[in-house]
Amino acid sequence: MMIELPAVVADYFNADNAHDADGVAACFGEDGEVRDEHERHQGHDAIRAWKRATGAKYAATIAPLDCTLTARGCVIKGEVSGNFPGSPVVLGFDFQLAGAKIAALEIR
Repeated sequence: MMIELPAVVADYFNADNAHDADGVAACFGEDGEVRDEHERHQGHDAIRAWKRATGAKYAATIAPLDCTLTARGCVIKGEVSGNFPGSPVVLGFDFQLAGAKIAALEIR
């Protein structure tokens, strides 16, 4: 089953699964931010560094399972597989969009 995602969210998951930190960062606006593992990463350089570090640590891939549109963007339920205890796990990806870019992403 194919899940329809907003274009920039699909681009994010494609870049993330390819372990392309530059591609992930490019999905965000200039002041975009990621909140993950109780840390906040704001701006392209910080997002790129976060993605490189998490990619090296977990080598994770994400399979989107469900997409719920919200007033500000969408919430994706995704199965995350990688090098961590309990893999795979299902996490929530709360995207706030601003035009064709991601303004914020919270992973929980």
